[in-house]
Amino acid sequence: MTRAAIDRSEAVPGRAGMPDGNSGLTFFRQWLKAPRGMGSVAPSSRLLARAMAAQIPPEVLTGRAPVIELGGGTGSITRGLLTAGVRPENLFVVERNQDLAELLRGRFTGVEILCGDATSLPDLLRPHGIDAVGAIVSSLPLLLFSEAALTLLVQSCFTLLGPGQPLIQFTYGLKSPLAAQSRSLIARRAAWVPLNLPPAFVWTYRRGPA
Repeated sequence: MTRAAIDRSEAVPGRAGMPDGNSGLTFFRQWLKAPRGMGSVAPSSRLLARAMAAQIPPEVLTGRAPVIELGGGTGSITRGLLTAGVRPENLFVVERNQDLAELLRGRFTGVEILCGDATSLPDLLRPHGIDAVGAIVSSLPLLLFSEAALTLLVQSCFTLLGPGQPLIQFTYGLKSPLAAQSRSLIARRAAWVPLNLPPAFVWTYRRGPA
């Protein structure tokens, strides 16, 4: 898929807050197979993708630092990141579901799709020569994670993120999804997307003072 095709797909008429119909059906089928692994019955909306992409530092968008997406799903956030200016060659998408990973590979030419577990992120990126990234954008259903898995995920992310570089996460709840794990981080509720289905909050986390 070319960048022009990606941009045209963003212009499809319809409610801006609603996901693409084909993506919604694919996502729902995967949810039926493993509801606890998906966290939602619908993919994220273009409005939510835009709100998450807006949290990426401008210097990361214009530079060459890799941007990592966790939980690519059917590509709603991926498309939003590309539309916001993330270069395809700088974008690495991690998706644990093999069927969804293959779907993403077919939809996004030039983007590296990694099928694996986000809690092992440094190991997944090491073969690509990546040991530092500019931003991490996560759609993972953190409220379904165990405390141990959340702690491991945060450690994996901030092994790669430097000072000031954000972990960007959305949640459907009012509270921070990383409240217990973020004592050493600077947490900020950055955006509210009421037209997403369901409404969502976007949080950013950065490494705090040592």
